[in-house]
Amino acid sequence: MSYRRYEIILPIRYNDGALIERSKYWETVEEIVARFGALTVQPDGLQGIWLHESKRYQEENVRIFIDVEDSPENGDFFRQLKQTLKTRFQQIDIWIVSFEIRIT
Repeated sequence: MSYRRYEIILPIRYNDGALIERSKYWETVEEIVARFGALTVQPDGLQGIWLHESKRYQEENVRIFIDVEDSPENGDFFRQLKQTLKTRFQQIDIWIVSFEIRIT
């Protein structure tokens, strides 16, 4: 069986600088745990800098990662989740990456 790790980077603040409500993180965590039964959160220490339409954004981020079976259904879940998170966190984009892993 093949596995993938999905990593989701979520901002601490909205693009206007206001703190994002903690309930939005818990809602996200609960959705993922309900589907897969587990996840890992790295709550701080991630700094991001990016440019969009000549505006510079500097942010602090939270990283969530989940190891799951590599299946089309799981890929579809994360593609749909990305759209949900863009709305929930009021972001231009939400970065979700995945890569194959081997569990030994």
